[in-house]
Amino acid sequence: MKKIISVFLILTIVALGFCACSSKPSNRISERNITKTVGVIFDALKEFDTKTIKTYVDSDTLDIILTYASKKEQFRKLGVAMFENITYEIKEVDLDGQTVTLSVKNKDLTKVAADYTADLLGRYSGLTGMMELAKSITDDAWLNSNLAVLTEGIKNAEIKSEPVEIKIHFEQKKDRLFFGFTESAEDAVSGGALTEIKKIISSGVF
Repeated sequence: MKKIISVFLILTIVALGFCACSSKPSNRISERNITKTVGVIFDALKEFDTKTIKTYVDSDTLDIILTYASKKEQFRKLGVAMFENITYEIKEVDLDGQTVTLSVKNKDLTKVAADYTADLLGRYSGLTGMMELAKSITDDAWLNSNLAVLTEGIKNAEIKSEPVEIKIHFEQKKDRLFFGFTESAEDAVSGGALTEIKKIISSGVF
């Protein structure tokens, strides 16, 4: 009986320890919580976990892609391809200024995304073309053939030789820490891809 109780206590302690390790970051501003939340964000980017990214990140361009990714698997796969090779290093946490400075490295996706965007806008030019494109991005067959081209280009791209340093502002929400991604931060984490995608967005397609 004592052995059974002992085994039960050990399992309980291990389970509680696991729960503590895998718990969500708290909303308290501390270096430890900021570090943990940044880790959660970058893990979510790699998996393109739309719910988690939206929980902790404010990003205009990402928000649009996340909305489509939550409805269409093709956009989620595009997000995975875009972020799966990203690495980062926390360089500085400024608790008073509520910023975290990161050194970020990803594939160089600027040319891939730029070429794709130019081709897309060339094929769907003018108001009629934009309306046709807006309709096409809800069609699975169109997405399968067109986004596959961009995804394949991303997979074949090379890792950047040098990392990019970015500064991200964070704030304390009621139940979490929230990180605001500026255009430069969006550009850095996506290897330049989000800047090119924004061109499509600004053309009125989305």
